[in-house]
Amino acid sequence: MRDRWFYGWNVVALTLVFQAISIGILIYSFALFVVPWLEEFSSPRRDIMLCIVALQIGTGVLSPFAGRALDRFSPRIVIVLGAILLASGLVLMSQVIALWQIILLYATLLPAGISLTGPLAAQSLVTRWFTERRGLAIGLSAMGTSIGGIVFPLMNHFLISTLGWRQALVILGIITVTLICPLTWWILKRKPPHSNGNESRATPGGLLLEYRRWRTKDILRSPLFWIPVIAFVPLNAAFGGVQFNLGAYMQDLHFESGQAAILISLISLSMITGKLFFGLLSDTVDHRRLYWVAVICMGLSLVMFQGNPELIRIRTAAFLLGFATGGILPLSGIIISSRFGVASFGKVMGLISLFLMLGAFGPLLAGWIYDRAGSYDMAFSVLLLMLVPAALTMSQLKPAAQKTDAVTTGRAADPR
Repeated sequence: MRDRWFYGWNVVALTLVFQAISIGILIYSFALFVVPWLEEFSSPRRDIMLCIVALQIGTGVLSPFAGRALDRFSPRIVIVLGAILLASGLVLMSQVIALWQIILLYATLLPAGISLTGPLAAQSLVTRWFTERRGLAIGLSAMGTSIGGIVFPLMNHFLISTLGWRQALVILGIITVTLICPLTWWILKRKPPHSNGNESRATPGGLLLEYRRWRTKDILRSPLFWIPVIAFVPLNAAFGGVQFNLGAYMQDLHFESGQAAILISLISLSMITGKLFFGLLSDTVDHRRLYWVAVICMGLSLVMFQGNPELIRIRTAAFLLGFATGGILPLSGIIISSRFGVASFGKVMGLISLFLMLGAFGPLLAGWIYDRAGSYDMAFSVLLLMLVPAALTMSQLKPAAQKTDAVTTGRAADPR
């Protein structure tokens, strides 16, 4: 008797948990550590922003290796290893005595942990388990990052204000190991149903696009690889330029620190809306049009953050920022999976992550311009202008190949 409940939804639930933890701690809570680090290490904002730049560069460099590992080895071993590395980095960071040691951890252990317990691992798992309703599944999975953005900033604000930032990091490390490791080992005991021989049954001359194994040089030669890279780098840079400077930005406008935590949670909440919106529609609507919706929302947000805005305007800008950024994960995942297939998804996404690390200049640029001009307005304007060529590049994206075409013709559709 067949199970009525598709087990793939259990896997989606797991990805919600480990993304909420890794992204919620390292990305969404970062802004809350900026102010205590500024006070303790007496460093300029530019140097503090080097931490998040190091994280993004380290994640980009390690992502191709993480993608290959997820394609070749047991996902539950890979993800458990990532959780251990992430927790170790957090605990070690609680013991530092200088800012350069924090930067070092953000460049080594922490990117290794987030590469194996973040969106790359989540999307690799989901694309293996789902062929139908993949956009919806990826969108729901991507909500994990936003859930982490709602829960962990509020939790960390409480921990930092009551126990201090060092003790907060120890507690976060404990949470990481005790939640991710047992859940991953238990839920990933099953394999995807379509991993049992579909690839081997395809004829050599008619290997379905869905199960084609791409060589690295073929991936790098395909325009379908470079168009998403060029299109998503400015979006990542714009989001990072605002998100990682929010703590200092709100302090400059004379709002209490708790308002920054609330704002980060609002961004995360709006990202859930964005992920559901883009994930649901990505199965049926032209991916280019959905991308342009995200760009317009991001541009409006950057405009509204400028000047000396009131709290209601800041919150509206934060909602638009989150909604636009919410589209990045589901859109990038469905664009890649529908054009490169499942078998090499980890490799392709890992390579794309390597280039998306160029978006790490966003928070560094914003911090540098602030140190020179005493305002974030110019930085937000520069990030806004960068969205224009990105939107034009996305117009060159060709429609995804239909799986039915490959099946009925007995050959893989031309990926280029």
